[in-house]
Amino acid sequence: MRSIVAVGVGGEVVADASVTRVHDEIADLHPGDKRASHADAVFEAELDLAAWRGGRVVVDVVSRDGDRLVRRPFAVRPPGAPARHLRASGAEGGRNTRLSWSETDGLVLTRAAVLATLSRVEADGAALVVEVEARSADGLALVGEAPGAEPRRIESVVERGTVRARLTCDDAPSARHVVVATLADGSVARVLVRAHQPATAVAGTGLRLLSKASGVLEVRSGGVLAVSALEVTASQITVVGRAEGLPAGAVLEVRGPRGRVQVDLGPRSGGIVLTIPTSVQGWYGGSVPLPAGRYEVWVVSGKEEAPVELAEDLVDPIGVWARSDSLHVRVLRGQGGRMLVESAAPLADDERGDRAQALLEYRYASSPPHAGPIAYFECYYGTSATDSARAVHDELRRRGSDMDLVWGVADLSVVVPEGGRAVVRGSREWWDVLARARFLTFNAGLPYGLRRRRGQTVVQTWHGTPFKRLGSDRPGLDQRGHGSAATAASVARWDALLAGNPHSAEVFGRVWGYEGPILQLGYPRNDALARAGEAEVARARRTLGIEDDRLVVLYVPTWRDGNRVMDQLLDTDEVVRGAGRDVTVLVRGHMNISGWASRVGGRDVLDVTGYPEINDLFLAADVAVTDYSSIMFDYSVTGKPLIFLVPDLDDYRDRRRGTYLDLGESGPGPVVQTTGEIVDVLRDLDATRADYAERYAAWRAAYNPLDDGHAASRVVDALYDVR
Repeated sequence: MRSIVAVGVGGEVVADASVTRVHDEIADLHPGDKRASHADAVFEAELDLAAWRGGRVVVDVVSRDGDRLVRRPFAVRPPGAPARHLRASGAEGGRNTRLSWSETDGLVLTRAAVLATLSRVEADGAALVVEVEARSADGLALVGEAPGAEPRRIESVVERGTVRARLTCDDAPSARHVVVATLADGSVARVLVRAHQPATAVAGTGLRLLSKASGVLEVRSGGVLAVSALEVTASQITVVGRAEGLPAGAVLEVRGPRGRVQVDLGPRSGGIVLTIPTSVQGWYGGSVPLPAGRYEVWVVSGKEEAPVELAEDLVDPIGVWARSDSLHVRVLRGQGGRMLVESAAPLADDERGDRAQALLEYRYASSPPHAGPIAYFECYYGTSATDSARAVHDELRRRGSDMDLVWGVADLSVVVPEGGRAVVRGSREWWDVLARARFLTFNAGLPYGLRRRRGQTVVQTWHGTPFKRLGSDRPGLDQRGHGSAATAASVARWDALLAGNPHSAEVFGRVWGYEGPILQLGYPRNDALARAGEAEVARARRTLGIEDDRLVVLYVPTWRDGNRVMDQLLDTDEVVRGAGRDVTVLVRGHMNISGWASRVGGRDVLDVTGYPEINDLFLAADVAVTDYSSIMFDYSVTGKPLIFLVPDLDDYRDRRRGTYLDLGESGPGPVVQTTGEIVDVLRDLDATRADYAERYAAWRAAYNPLDDGHAASRVVDALYDVR
């Protein structure tokens, strides 16, 4: 028998209710215990709090342990779970009730007296007309978001307990203010919103009033697209709202680390209806489903941005998945009511969540070993289908192999090479392929549940020559070990490890504790660079939409450990202005970042973070700018100039990550601190080539000794029995 109780601070029971059990398979998505189903452990209950006058109560579950009743708080989910973000409030009957989650107490309710409530708001041209009920008030004021901000009184009319005011942008000089009533005794009272009362209004300038989750009324200024209604399907999201205070030529932009969608707003203001496709334009033509991930939604004009905000009373479509065979998609409410879009791979119900994956993994692990004519490839955890695995795939096809060439993909936006087929990671089919593949090729970590079975060969190609320290060489790691237990388990499953040069071979084995064969056969992924001629360069530029006569600067920085958002240290506008000729700057972010600190774009600047094949970028570029990225070892195969922009070199080398090489002593290009120095180098690349010719040749001899265009052939000969 179970019930729930609301208990006050003194231990008194304010309300109680019996529970009704229900079956809900959502409980198995994140249960914390994958060994058992929790779908039948769900319950519903309704607490009647009409007699509760106020204060703070904790809502607990009461269960019977023999003859003893035991109270337990509601558990708070891990970070990122919906319960942690649950906030609700509503003023009614002169009191405001708030619901929230506590780290220690679980579900908490508070109720307090309300001195001022919103009774009416409407937009009137460039102003908002606000009406507040507050018996002892003598006016309204706005309090800015800065700590210790003093109330800023606004012109008000008081009549019989009602205060009216007309708000304009002049009343709200900063982006956010809280609305308060000034009381006769000199104090102030926050204006709250009644339960179930829509409180959103938008003036023609973008000035707007909306209720926060706490029930407090807030004024925001600046351009905005305020969304009042949504319709979400797997193919599109229809947005209904008002666009106010936006710059001319603005577009709506849905952007994430792996994709971007833009929708033209047109020269409109006022009421607006937009359709956002849940697909992105493929670089090679056609469209693909929106890559899995979480996307911010903004209105953008040049480098100016305005938010897209969801009305507080917009509830029903939020968080509900729309599904198709190609993707799942939903709209979420972010901080401050910002609109977010989340997409996910189209896994079936019995493939989604921790419990389902545990069952599929058990089925996989307990099936008899039966390696068949399947070669499985996985690149960067399924987010692309390139790198050395792509070169091996192409070599197997060139030799006429009849093996089934299967790529594990994170979602169906990933386009696999001709002759291959995609399976979504985590699907039932994917687990079956892992069980039956003769060859399994990876360039990063292995899937957690993967076992090397009899008759299988696991090949680790890795994804570059190490410049920054790896494994047990990284600062802060125990030098006696080789990183995490997950890394050790992954390394133990490798049958062979590729290394492009002696430096890689020495570092890889030592830092990961790998004692198996390390094959120095060249890097298959660099074959395309070694064999490329003018035709391949022209093709790459055509695909990217770049004219032949332009100077193409490729900027490829690595990520900084601990930073999920990345600063763009290269001023691309300065490069475009100062290079002395027509320039296209290609900017490519690292796969480990969630985005840039500032928007990438502008005249002649192209964000190619989502471009699927980095070799095309190397071919299209005339010069590459990097910092500590391993691309320096691959790009040098082309023989084209490299520049190292490292304003944080001391911090990165001595504190954050550590490096194996000294760029100042052996780097094959200039080491600079500022964009101005980059521009100076770009103005005379011939001089740079001459100045660094000797270093460049020594670099290639050390790190590209076998990058001759035939590495994939040697790797297939050594590891892939295609007879």
